Amino acid sequence: MSIENIRKLKQEALEPKPKKKYVIPKVSKKRQKKLEEQKDLAKLDEVFYKEVWAASKNECQNCNCKLPRTPYNWMFHHLLEKRNYPQFRHVPENIMILCLTCHSKAETNIDFAPKIKQRRIEAEQNSSKWELS
Repeated sequence: MSIENIRKLKQEALEPKPKKKYVIPKVSKKRQKKLEEQKDLAKLDEVFYKEVWAASKNECQNCNCKLPRTPYNWMFHHLLEKRNYPQFRHVPENIMILCLTCHSKAETNIDFAPKIKQRRIEAEQNSSKWELS
């Protein structure tokens, strides 16, 4: 290497490097389809929850405490879980309206909520009837 080449390399090292622009990665078609399905399902859930809410007394079905006038997603407890029983996701008999405390009890340890446990047992027994309708 000659002295001129070394000077040239040093000069290039001192020059600021161009910054790389961040490019947002594209969503794959498969992922895009899944996101659209989730959005559609969320819309169906919202309509279903409003129907269930309109038919209820707006109180917790476990401890009978009053609930806010506006329904929130956390109020609706699926007796048979959505992940294990997706076919019963929009069956009104599979829903129990609960306050946050009771819903938390049902999700962590159902033995602390005997009314909810009893309704779950009844739901498991009646699930074959729900499939027919």
